[in-house]
Amino acid sequence: MEDIKPAVTPVQKTSWGKRFLRKFFLFAAIAFILYIGISYLLAAVLVYSSGDRIGYIYKFLHKGYIFKTNEGILKTGFVNIGNTTTPNEEWNFSVADDSVASQITHLDQRVAVKLYYKEYYTKLFFRGDTKYFVYKMEKMPNQ
Repeated sequence: MEDIKPAVTPVQKTSWGKRFLRKFFLFAAIAFILYIGISYLLAAVLVYSSGDRIGYIYKFLHKGYIFKTNEGILKTGFVNIGNTTTPNEEWNFSVADDSVASQITHLDQRVAVKLYYKEYYTKLFFRGDTKYFVYKMEKMPNQ
C-alpha cells in the first residue's frame, strides 16, 4: 500500500516589504488622527483674542438637551431715524460662567452694557454655539 499523505497547502509568508508598509500606513493613520484631534482641542482651549463690546442685550437664553449652554445676542451699532436711535448690528456670544449669566438674565433690556470676552480659534459643541465667550459684564452709566 502506498502512503497517503494529507494535502497540506503551504502557508504563504508575506514578504518583509508588505508587512513593513502595512505597519507604516497604520502608524501614519493613527498619528494623523491624533494630530488632528490634538490640534482641534488646542484650538478650542487657546485664546485667539480678547476684547469688549458695548451695546444692548437683545436676546439671552439657556438652551440644549444634554449640554446646556447660555447664548445671547448683543445689539451694537446704531442708526438714527428721525428722533429715534435704532441698533442694527448683532453680535452672538456664549457665556460659560453661571454668575455672569445670572447678571445678564436679571438685566433690564434698555440698559447699555459692556461685555468683556475671549475669542477662541474654534468652538466645542458642548461649550457653546460661538467662539466668543463673555467672562465679565458691566452696566454703562446713563447719559
